[in-house]
Amino acid sequence: MNIMMLTMRQIILMATLMVLGAGLASAGTITYTCAPSVVAATCNYLNTTIAGQYSSTFTNASADIYIQYGTTGLAETSAFNNDVSYTAYVAALLANPNKDSLQVAALASLNTYAATPYGSGDVDITDALGTALGFTGLTGSTATGASCSFPSAGCYNAVVTVTNDPSTPLYYDNLGGPEPSDAYDFYAVVEHETDEVLGTASCIDTSGTLSDGCDDPNEPSAVDLFRYSSAGHLVLDSSLSTTPGAYFSYNGGTTNGANGFVYNTLDNGEDYADFVNNCPAGPFSIQDAEGCPGTDAGLSIRNDGGAEINILNAVGYDLQPTATPEPGTIILFGGGLVTLIGLRKRRRV
Repeated sequence: MNIMMLTMRQIILMATLMVLGAGLASAGTITYTCAPSVVAATCNYLNTTIAGQYSSTFTNASADIYIQYGTTGLAETSAFNNDVSYTAYVAALLANPNKDSLQVAALASLNTYAATPYGSGDVDITDALGTALGFTGLTGSTATGASCSFPSAGCYNAVVTVTNDPSTPLYYDNLGGPEPSDAYDFYAVVEHETDEVLGTASCIDTSGTLSDGCDDPNEPSAVDLFRYSSAGHLVLDSSLSTTPGAYFSYNGGTTNGANGFVYNTLDNGEDYADFVNNCPAGPFSIQDAEGCPGTDAGLSIRNDGGAEINILNAVGYDLQPTATPEPGTIILFGGGLVTLIGLRKRRRV
């Protein structure tokens, strides 16, 4: 009996390694498809400079993202997320032959602190993260928000809507000149949403009530598995923190791995996985919950201390050998992929 169980585990691990190894060996590509209202120069800057921020940082960060203007806060992302079993998610991380030291520490923290509360359930992941980890059968979104089979023509990982409200002016880095004091950097906004498409978004909904925003109670997203209130104290979905100070940690809470930034955990309508903003003095991060007008020109994941880079690295994205973030302090088996849910995240002005 024990021999048979061991043999099955070996078979599963070998099959996972074979599939994941091929996928992790190639470089990722972020592709932005722009609505007609987005001028060509803006779209080109997205697909060169902004996409280059990710390709120069990660080997396996790929996403097809539709960009449009519309009625929203500063910006929002619409996508369909996928539920995978916790066991399958951890197995995919374990099967990665390219694990760096941060990823090894992240796996150890999952096995030590997250396995007991979450091990028998599911984890909600974006389909971009699912693709990076080798999962199949993922669902994307059309430009109109309908579900579609990814990858296929006209099927995107997400649709990002940036405000077209004339009372909220936008600044475009490629046009040069100083950023107006009341403007928000368009490209920093898109990069914030891109990070969420890749996997920095939480399942927690703080719009009106602080509750689990996924389809099942107490179901975490990948990033929710790394939120700590202190060393050894994981913030669980079933006991959500309404006290400021929770932070991302890849090593069980010992280190704030997000360059000192802390998460928004208050019932204030802001995303639970966004950082508490430090307006007006800073420091600033791409993942700040609220934009700080006149301050974010040229801000990116490459120059804000590496907070988002560390988070994306921990949840499943491999760093390029030359990528050095600035320091701060598969295959599905059985019922691995079981449910799809809608995701809508809004960044506030």
